[in-house]
Amino acid sequence: MAQQRPIRTLLVGSALALAVAAPAAAQEQIGFATTASSSGWYSFYASLATMANRGSDAMNISVIETGGAADSQAMVHAGQTEMGIANFLALQAMMEGTGDWEGRANDSLRAIAILAATPNVLAVHADSGIETVEDLAGKRINPGGLGSATEDVTMALFEKMGIEPDWQQAGMSDAADFFRDRRIDGFFKTSGAIDQPDSLIEELQATLDINMIGFSPEQAQMIEDSGLALTFEVPAGVYANQTEPVIAKGLAYGYFARSDSVTEQMAYDLAEATFGSGEAMEAIYPGGNPPDFVELTLASNIPLHAGVVRWLIEQDIEVPESIIPPEFDE
Repeated sequence: MAQQRPIRTLLVGSALALAVAAPAAAQEQIGFATTASSSGWYSFYASLATMANRGSDAMNISVIETGGAADSQAMVHAGQTEMGIANFLALQAMMEGTGDWEGRANDSLRAIAILAATPNVLAVHADSGIETVEDLAGKRINPGGLGSATEDVTMALFEKMGIEPDWQQAGMSDAADFFRDRRIDGFFKTSGAIDQPDSLIEELQATLDINMIGFSPEQAQMIEDSGLALTFEVPAGVYANQTEPVIAKGLAYGYFARSDSVTEQMAYDLAEATFGSGEAMEAIYPGGNPPDFVELTLASNIPLHAGVVRWLIEQDIEVPESIIPPEFDE
């Protein structure tokens, strides 16, 4: 078996249900908690579920809209749905019952795939007087979409740094409206890529003068040391008015499932849809150009689902022993 490569090494550089296919008689209904319908990732996960349903006799997936990864993680942990999207840096604590999950360990959680490592960029009004992260103290800032992992991690990191913005918690669509109306001074937004601008920020820059604010190298080291987030350097020129590189925090996203409710065959079918869809995946991935999902997934910090392990081994892919679950039987 290969040795596991650290996730940081590989990654740095109210629910509305949507039935995405008609169930066959023998198929089991599976709920998939995703994100807000206003996000491009919601469309991606709905399309992925459709592809998985077409290739599976074992399940029929219904996509569930939530506020984001934090909501999704809590729903899966509580058994309210069988699988969901996740900030993978949070899953180990959920399994072990540590941190925010103290005393609530859940060892049934299994990774299906890591699909993205994305920066959370900080946009502010150019005339807000904000030039550094320290200047956010007392300013009206949206920490990320309501119920999202971005929101949770942003607020936790600023508490550690001892900086106290006037947090304005709202969904991303509302936050964008508040920014247009100057009811907030800035907001954190998950971008699809390091070297491509976020579409919402681009839209706002068409009518507003916006600056991008980054963390200092010392703050970036603190973020890495905290284990709550990754850090990325967004190159100069990605956004209008951005003449220098900026350091952004970010997260590793993908989806996971409960091994006590998603069978090995179901997870195998999910792996086939995720890793084996080729051009079909390129067509649905936000911004195109999907990364190497297998490489990202092999850096998981929790065990893979047995069905995913079986699919990978059948493709002659070496799976680190540390992420093979105890229930896997060769």
